[in-house]
Amino acid sequence: MIVNKLNGKCYVGSSRSIKTRLYNYFNLALAAAQKGRPISSAIIKYGLVNFAFIVLEKVDLNVHNLEERETFWIQLIKPEYNAVKEAARNIGVPHLQYTKLRISKSRSSASVYIYDEFKTLLVIVPSLRSLAVQLGSSSISIALKRAMADKSLFRSSWYISNQLFNENDKPLMEVDSIEYMSLIEKMKSQKHIRKAIFVFKDGEFLQKYDGILAAAKALNISHDTIRSNIEKKYYVQWVLI
Repeated sequence: MIVNKLNGKCYVGSSRSIKTRLYNYFNLALAAAQKGRPISSAIIKYGLVNFAFIVLEKVDLNVHNLEERETFWIQLIKPEYNAVKEAARNIGVPHLQYTKLRISKSRSSASVYIYDEFKTLLVIVPSLRSLAVQLGSSSISIALKRAMADKSLFRSSWYISNQLFNENDKPLMEVDSIEYMSLIEKMKSQKHIRKAIFVFKDGEFLQKYDGILAAAKALNISHDTIRSNIEKKYYVQWVLI
């Protein structure tokens, strides 16, 4: 629970990684990018020094459902900073529907869906700007928007979309998870990659290379041959470019 020491208003949430959750709240740049959320707006307005962070309960996931316990505390405390006031109605609702409900009730409807190169939904982030900020600079929004518009891979590995590819897609991770922070670090580390090379044989994916030079060296095929076939969209032996 996060309590405003100046006015007594609070926020109740849950997380499987309190370390990552606290990191997100102490990241003022991320809070600014998510200012559509009441708690983020309050942190920006009053400053972190005026908030207390309290652990209400440590949940044994082998015994209890984390979301049910969160709902219990929301009903009991009635926190002013929670965007979703009727969390109890969401118990048992599929994760995707719950996500859609939260988005529709929030001030921002600009959620962004991150997919891997095989179009598996990895995570849903609050906005393009918040993603750009986490990647290091709000100016990265330009590259993200370009990848979204062209439906091309961002940094050779991720599709960025403003809508689900399939209605039943469910994210593999949450934005407050350690897995998500690892994903962000991986995206940062690939800022030098412009276009990847994917290798298939008989329709089966074999390998991915971080550019033409890496593929040419590993496959013992000349740089010019690979580039030429990229332009012509041809197969090179069993290599699909």
